[in-house]
Amino acid sequence: MNMTTVQPAPTASAKGAGSSDILAKGEQLYVALRTGDVEVLYRLLSPNFRGELTAGLPHGFGRVYEGLDVMIGQGWSAVGEYFQIGPQVDRMYDGGDVLIGRGWYMGTAKPTGKPVRAAFAHFWSYDGERFTGVQQVTDSATWAAALI
Repeated sequence: MNMTTVQPAPTASAKGAGSSDILAKGEQLYVALRTGDVEVLYRLLSPNFRGELTAGLPHGFGRVYEGLDVMIGQGWSAVGEYFQIGPQVDRMYDGGDVLIGRGWYMGTAKPTGKPVRAAFAHFWSYDGERFTGVQQVTDSATWAAALI
């Protein structure tokens, strides 16, 4: 696999001319996840989306979610009930049919007000048009500790 690494651009106009489609869509995806822009998520993610959140996350979040509506409604929305948090991407890697995002979740636990800074890696499956799934790897202990 030929891997290309880029720093995510703060705006679309700042992207380099050599950026691939998957990286450009990845930038849009992470902005939408950070801001909760569901309209963009429905444009970028497949209706048959499969999300796998890290085992050990609090409140049973760490499981597989089948379908985009389920991922948004039962996965990300449920996390949002307990955390005001978003992904800050340090690096994205173009793996052809997979986008790898690496960075930090930054935010707070709503019940306690404690800060959260948890490392992550995301492996986004890509069919050439939309992202079809994600496997999340994150520090679940940091998430859990913020709720105590």
